[in-house]
Amino acid sequence: MPRSIRWEAALGASVVIAVLAATSSGCEKKADAASGRDLFANTCARCHGMEGAGGPPAFAGGPSPRNFRDHAFHGERTDEQLKLTIVNGKGAAMPAFGTMFSEAQLQALVAHVRSFDPQRTGP
Repeated sequence: MPRSIRWEAALGASVVIAVLAATSSGCEKKADAASGRDLFANTCARCHGMEGAGGPPAFAGGPSPRNFRDHAFHGERTDEQLKLTIVNGKGAAMPAFGTMFSEAQLQALVAHVRSFDPQRTGP
């Protein structure tokens, strides 16, 4: 095979690999977003609401569940702090979910919680 044809074949294969990588990366982000939304709906929404706006206290005199639509809330917490709150809970105000979620699921949940920020920019 002449050298120029080998070069073109190698270049073509590189382009195909790059396109596949970009496509799978996009699919993974969509899957993560869907996973976070589903996890939130099945685990968190009963207290925080499907739209993340919080709700009435779970028990008389207790605190209201966090409103994730509060921009200041997002600016005051890191993703790691949000993960730790999910894992460790907040005493009687929120149960600890411990090892119920994998690291990937925790990241998906945090990303979904961040999606409620009304002043969010970017993905």
